[in-house]
Amino acid sequence: MREITKPLYIKAKEYLLDKIRHMQPGSNQLEPENMLTVKLGMSRETIRKAISDLIHEGAASRWHGKGNFGHPGVTSLPMRMDINSDFRRILEHTGYNVSTIRTEHIVCKPDDDMLKRMPEASGKSIISYGQLFYADGKLAIQCQVNLLEEIVIKKPKAGLYTENINAFLQEYCRKESSHTTAWLKATLQPQISGRFGLDPTTPLLEWEEVYYDIYDHKLGYIKIYFHPEIMDLSLLLKF
Repeated sequence: MREITKPLYIKAKEYLLDKIRHMQPGSNQLEPENMLTVKLGMSRETIRKAISDLIHEGAASRWHGKGNFGHPGVTSLPMRMDINSDFRRILEHTGYNVSTIRTEHIVCKPDDDMLKRMPEASGKSIISYGQLFYADGKLAIQCQVNLLEEIVIKKPKAGLYTENINAFLQEYCRKESSHTTAWLKATLQPQISGRFGLDPTTPLLEWEEVYYDIYDHKLGYIKIYFHPEIMDLSLLLKF
């Protein structure tokens, strides 16, 4: 089998990321770009692309007149939602053995929560089904997905699945999802807390999302609950 060669900028990025992880506060300035081009035998453009990727991810920053700096504290953040919103990948990256199950779908009307975020669904039918994420055999995330029935060309089957939401929308709706909007709040859901094996009075993080296609049409609404002892979610906020 032919070996796939990594792009040079990925190799440069991996080198820099390893350096950043081992930096100490106050001694976190990256080597100058011209020195890196010589040390790694790569072009200035390749080095700049690698550093730009790290800046985008928050692991580095560029300061005019001072140089580039690595931020080791960022590299140890668990379950970063601002970089990766694929729950399967987040759990696997944290070291869990992950399995995902889709429940039987039903055709119904949108509830008040969906209509609040997606008033366009008023008077329309939706396809609704659950997604359950298990981490080492323990329920970690419960989702309820609600899609406009008019966009669904193939009904989803219940059972084990592996695709993410973008792949699902392409296969079952022939739609390309470009982005989502999200809302967070704390809520009491005794039934769901019980499924997580928690005291029914345990507050849960409730995450709502609306999917958009590339034309900015709303495709569907999802409500997500996280097991607080498993999902240590984090966000990096830049100033």
